[in-house]
Amino acid sequence: MREAVLEAGATRLRPILMTAIATIGALIPLAIGSGGGGLISKGLAITVIGGLTSSTLLTLIIVPIVYEVLSKIFKKNRKEIEEN
Repeated sequence: MREAVLEAGATRLRPILMTAIATIGALIPLAIGSGGGGLISKGLAITVIGGLTSSTLLTLIIVPIVYEVLSKIFKKNRKEIEEN
């Protein structure tokens, strides 16, 4: 399981980061702009940037860690069941 998580992380890291950075880069002018309707656009852009940043971190860091922890727990439970 660990090898699969590491391989998937290495394979998907670049596309995920490129997509997130491109989207954040496109939203930065909207977030700092002060044109007409700026309050609504600014709030929306900041919200999307924050959500995209947190979801990218969650995808790249937290999800693989959770998979690894659950894999260890299930392996431990299987060993206990087989011993009994």
